[in-house]
Amino acid sequence: MTDSESPARREPDDLDALLAAYALDAVTVEERAIVEARLAESPELRAELAAHREAAAALADGAGRIEPPPTLKASIFDRLDDVPQVSAEPSAVGPPEPAVEATAEPVAEPDVASTAGPDPASVADEREEGASVAGPAERAARRRWFQRPAAIIAAAAAAVLVIAGAVVGVNWPGPAGWGAQRSVQAIATAPDAESVTVPSTGGGEVTIVWSEELGRSAVRASDLPDVGADSTYELWYIDEAGARPAGTFDPDGGAAYVVLEGDFTPGVLVGMTVEPAGGSEAPTTDPVVVVET
Repeated sequence: MTDSESPARREPDDLDALLAAYALDAVTVEERAIVEARLAESPELRAELAAHREAAAALADGAGRIEPPPTLKASIFDRLDDVPQVSAEPSAVGPPEPAVEATAEPVAEPDVASTAGPDPASVADEREEGASVAGPAERAARRRWFQRPAAIIAAAAAAVLVIAGAVVGVNWPGPAGWGAQRSVQAIATAPDAESVTVPSTGGGEVTIVWSEELGRSAVRASDLPDVGADSTYELWYIDEAGARPAGTFDPDGGAAYVVLEGDFTPGVLVGMTVEPAGGSEAPTTDPVVVVET
């Protein structure tokens, strides 16, 4: 089959989500081939991949230690009592059991637990100060605990993923959320990225980052004052033709990460003003930030 006759390459419905999964090495062989083909063609996707990996690393480094609740072990033991037990298969090696002659009095069967030696779990628990001697049922439950580490580890890992997913989900939206930070970081990590940091006239600090290769620019702001519900911050591209609106935003706790709307061209001025809520078609106030790229 020639190239002209080959079927069109299948594209994923959500390439951005697939790129995030690729950064965590959580894709199939087919998905990996699709992502790597697109990465080879797009420097913007390569920059986004780097941002995904940096965000994942930051999340891993910032995750605090999670202590299990005190009731976890007891609740697992309670559930283990309902698990069907599998009898041990007789050993195929070794001499046959000697026949026992019938006697007038019944012979007591030996205690398997005592002849087999102390159970490691019960010994460890009984060494604890004030611990009581474990009975057969509890020893069996503890034995199952130590014989099934893979299942317990898998359950713990699943719990960590749920907690991490909740943390990311809560912190993803908003002008200062993970999503906004990731988008700005994709521009800041481009090979040709440049940045300038300046104070805002009204207070706070603003960093403008841009990439000629990506044709994009963005703003990182901190400690910006709240301008109230009737006003908003608006960004502008300013060139010889005048000022072009490039998006509005309202900081979250003074912080914001915003990618400017429209294409970036080298030499353009990036400005920021305070405008009426909803934004304006042209600046109505003096700029609080102006940066020449």
